[in-house]
Amino acid sequence: MVYDNIVLIGFMGSGKTSVGKTLARYLHKDFVDVDSVIEKELGASINDIFKDKGEEYFRDLEQKSINEITKKKGQVIATGGGLPIHSTLPKNSLVVYIDADFDVILNRLSQKEHAKRPLLQDEERARSLYAERINTYKELATLSVDANQKIQIFIHVIVDFILDQRVL
Repeated sequence: MVYDNIVLIGFMGSGKTSVGKTLARYLHKDFVDVDSVIEKELGASINDIFKDKGEEYFRDLEQKSINEITKKKGQVIATGGGLPIHSTLPKNSLVVYIDADFDVILNRLSQKEHAKRPLLQDEERARSLYAERINTYKELATLSVDANQKIQIFIHVIVDFILDQRVL
């Protein structure tokens, strides 16, 4: 099957943006980060949007953004951690689950990054959210990669899958 776009899913902080940028560069594709598109459009951070307008408002923006972004083909798209849980992913996308353990995610995030993520402010709640979401990520994924190792290692798994399957 040929896919229109590569859509990266996974829990917040799992590395979707870093992987997406590297993958796009490697495959000579455009990279789009859904959260960055929303922040640019509204002129506000995700954290501020959550605080000022609420999660429901933000989730609606996510769905509209992914619908608009995927009108164009041939992109690598990093989603927010909740997008695949609260929104519908485009059907003709290669969905790659960036599967990182919760503790690995916490260790990777700097204090600054940690503070920018509203749903990570309460670690117990974040762990619970992670546990709730993990099965949905797995079910939606065309391909899951073990992201508990360095990006340079598992990015090759994604590229090899794409080349072997001739999916783009």
